[in-house]
Amino acid sequence: MVTQHPKQPASAKEHWLLLKNGNADGLESLYKLYSNSLYNYGSKFSLDKDLIKECIQELFVNIWTRRDFISNPADVKNYLFKSFRLSVFKKISLLQKHQEYVETEDYPFSITLSIEDILVEGEKKEELKKRLEPALQKLTDRQKEAVFLKFYENLSYDEIAGVMGISVKATYKLMARSIGFLRENLSKDEFLILLSLFYMKLFT
Repeated sequence: MVTQHPKQPASAKEHWLLLKNGNADGLESLYKLYSNSLYNYGSKFSLDKDLIKECIQELFVNIWTRRDFISNPADVKNYLFKSFRLSVFKKISLLQKHQEYVETEDYPFSITLSIEDILVEGEKKEELKKRLEPALQKLTDRQKEAVFLKFYENLSYDEIAGVMGISVKATYKLMARSIGFLRENLSKDEFLILLSLFYMKLFT
């Protein structure tokens, strides 16, 4: 008797090739695969939920309508995150009535710790958060974004560089400065706890 192996889920590249061939199922699959992550990412730039949702919708509509002119990206997730990030920046710029979008290092990016799921008693959780949160918030917004992409989205340094539009060398420096600052501004135990929270993706 031949054993039937369960069918492996299609990869993002396979979904991309489907949409490139005019199959709407490929587009729908990519939307289902990445829309929640994109929304989570976008919510760090703006509290305007409608704006973030609009950017996500426009991203996938543009991909579909321009599918004949878009090349196959080396990494689909990276392409989506980079395109979405640019869309959010442009939308925020236009809403602020700037006549022209200009890339800048001065932009909002907000992350906060979520420690409800760690095995610590209630009062100690709040005490721990009060010690860790200030150090995290003192990072620059660009550093916070790099930390989020590294630990929450599990992107490599090359991938972070691609999404943020900076060099790989600059990405390494950005992360080194972020981690160095946190190490200097927290006790050894606090720093290790914060790193464990990062790896557990316990920040929002």
